[in-house]
Amino acid sequence: MSPIERKWWFAMPVMFLAMGATLWLLDCAQVPRTFSLAWINIFSLCCVPLQRSLSFLLWILLLWLAPGLAVKKLAQR
Repeated sequence: MSPIERKWWFAMPVMFLAMGATLWLLDCAQVPRTFSLAWINIFSLCCVPLQRSLSFLLWILLLWLAPGLAVKKLAQR
């Protein structure tokens, strides 16, 4: 996990987007919202990979939009 992924202003939007996308996917799949242990497991198994994927895509977007910032962050290591 890169240092920028640990910042609250990066992590919070990614987390909310992943949760929203997961709820949308579960609704499209017609999985009933029973809030049981099985539903929570399915939700987490969908939400975590989506969060990591969105984080990766935003990191790539940041590299494309501001390569100087990314070089500074990598040089600090």
